[in-house]
Amino acid sequence: MKLVALLLFIMIILTLINGLVFMKKLIALQKENNNLLKKILDDKSSKKDDNAPMPHTELEKYKTQFMQNPYQPPK
Repeated sequence: MKLVALLLFIMIILTLINGLVFMKKLIALQKENNNLLKKILDDKSSKKDDNAPMPHTELEKYKTQFMQNPYQPPK
């Protein structure tokens, strides 16, 4: 009976140690992931997005120009 209790105790201790090692590695990976995401965000924010939507004021300017000279299809 003492042998079974000793083996269970050893198994519990090894499981706890395994969990701590796994959590330590998981935390390290999460920190690295956060750093990489920050770098990607900085790169994207520093570049001007060419596919960004046109500002409202510029749209209104083009609309006014078009209304002054409406499109005439070729004959």
